[in-house]
Amino acid sequence: MQLRYISIPLLIGETGGDPWAINQSLQAGRPAQISDLAAAFHAAGRCTAESNAAFEEARSRFEASWNRENGEHPINDSAEVQRVTKSLTAQSVRLPKIGVDLEGIAAALAEAQRGAGTQVAALEAELQQIDDEIGQALQLEKTVALTAAERSAVDALIDALEQQAIDDTRTALDRLQSIRNGYSDYLQRALNNLRADGYDPAAVQGLDAPQSPAKPEDPVQIPPPDTKSEDVKRWWDSLSQQQKDQLVAQHPPELGNLNGINAIVRDKVNQAVMTDDIDRIENIASQHGVSAADVLENPGRYGLSASDVTRYQNATKARDGLNYDKGPEGPNQRPVMLWAYDPLAFNGWGRAAIAIGNPDYVRNTAVIVPGTGSSVAQGWMSGHQDAINLYDQSLAADPEHHYTSVIAWMGYEAPHGFSELRVSEPGRARAGGDLLAADVNGLWVTHNSLTPQHVTVIGHSYGSTTVADAFAHGNMHANDAILIGCPGTDLARSAADFHLDGGHVYVGAAATDPVSWIGQGSGMPEEWLKFRLRERGLPIPWDAGLGRDPAGDGYGSIRFHAEVTGSADMDRHDHSHYYDMGSEALRAMTDIASGHSDRLATDGLLADGRRQPHIGPFRIPGIPAYNDPERDRPRDTIRDNHAYPAYERP
Repeated sequence: MQLRYISIPLLIGETGGDPWAINQSLQAGRPAQISDLAAAFHAAGRCTAESNAAFEEARSRFEASWNRENGEHPINDSAEVQRVTKSLTAQSVRLPKIGVDLEGIAAALAEAQRGAGTQVAALEAELQQIDDEIGQALQLEKTVALTAAERSAVDALIDALEQQAIDDTRTALDRLQSIRNGYSDYLQRALNNLRADGYDPAAVQGLDAPQSPAKPEDPVQIPPPDTKSEDVKRWWDSLSQQQKDQLVAQHPPELGNLNGINAIVRDKVNQAVMTDDIDRIENIASQHGVSAADVLENPGRYGLSASDVTRYQNATKARDGLNYDKGPEGPNQRPVMLWAYDPLAFNGWGRAAIAIGNPDYVRNTAVIVPGTGSSVAQGWMSGHQDAINLYDQSLAADPEHHYTSVIAWMGYEAPHGFSELRVSEPGRARAGGDLLAADVNGLWVTHNSLTPQHVTVIGHSYGSTTVADAFAHGNMHANDAILIGCPGTDLARSAADFHLDGGHVYVGAAATDPVSWIGQGSGMPEEWLKFRLRERGLPIPWDAGLGRDPAGDGYGSIRFHAEVTGSADMDRHDHSHYYDMGSEALRAMTDIASGHSDRLATDGLLADGRRQPHIGPFRIPGIPAYNDPERDRPRDTIRDNHAYPAYERP
């Protein structure tokens, strides 16, 4: 099989198992040697008509299934048979029964080998044909001047072929697992019979298929958390399927947060760890006939620690977030994954990330980063519509291609409230930016190489400062950045400091959002602005401001309309309306994240940047850009009718 476009490791990651590894494990068994050993025991004992018929039936099954091209040779059975014969001196009638069980094992193994080999051969033939068809489609895109509709049809064909490859592999995996499990069950029963007849089956276990049943292996060493994503992926790909299955079953918490591990495995491990954290409390409560709240109130009484309580509390928040983002049962239920989970991170504030859609297989991935007052412990995972609205609108913006995944990333410690002193300091943004950069850069490593990738990172409030620092300091790799309600970009002094891969820095800054005004710089206008904001009861610290305002017309960004309907003056609540369904801001972010940034112009969503004061044609140096054209827009032009029509799944 010579595949040029289909990646076997990605097929394995998508299906959650390796059919080739299962086949290899079965083919490693040596049924001919087991059969020869069986024949020796059958001949050494005193046969009854019943044992003779059973032996011949098993022998015929073996002969019908064993492929002698393997070149196996009979083992020297004399010592083994003589040892057992001597131990069963007066019970020679049991020797043929041992022979029957051994011949049954040989027949079952030979049948499993034949069935598994047939399945893998059929799968490889199917994948080869699909791979050839993908190649023809890709060549068509390169050599023929296609219309937009034709190119879309070719893309849809490629998507369908990729899905067919995944479906065929999953079907083969299911059949191979069924074959292996059937043999494993038979082998276990036969081994129990052998022990009951006085025979130690150790010699047989050296000849059977290695995974049937699974044998204990040395513990697999997991790479440290700071290992490069590329190295983690190489480590994971080097493991056997049995080792991978063992790790997923054991679900060590660090595995689910390793960048370089595909999203399917991360989700399985993280949800298992989350479930353990919940069950630990609820099982104890059930055992003692009390409520979980009773256990949490006095954990020491039940042998639990404060960490157990924190794990439970944040696990329920993560579970609530998964259920919230998933939505109700039905055809429109969203596909969710627990992409990251660490309930004890940041002194118990918690770390988690929920992906709607699999980021390893979509064309567009949007990572949204919240700001001040957000954490797992404070309920951010289920207390907002940000990810849901962006995902639903991205689906509606391109209903023919389900190309966008949205990750709600709560992977850093944001300031816990506007009254916290750290809200006016960049320290947490810089530390969070490094964590964000590592996670986003890992997405490129696990992404399906057959599908083009476009990554947008969106930061709100303090989260936008974190995003800016991730680019400027953490070397984050992404195509586009979106900053909304930004209090300043700290280490990024202009759009050039983001080093984007062919994209742009986009900014949404409502003229009535006070937080979007504090990222200015020094100077009297800024201090005057803060005074005015405090007069209006807005708790803006005197030293607030985290760098340059990216909405200024000299920053190098592209600004889009983000005004709030019904708001005419500065209002602190306007800092929280950017993801509102139907808003200008959500429509603009949807177009960017779904790969349609060209629609900003056609939809009339482009806005002018804030400007510095001028004397004649000249700007006044050192004065921040506080003249905002958006403030002068007629209020009746600001509407909430910008939503794409909802997409209904068939």
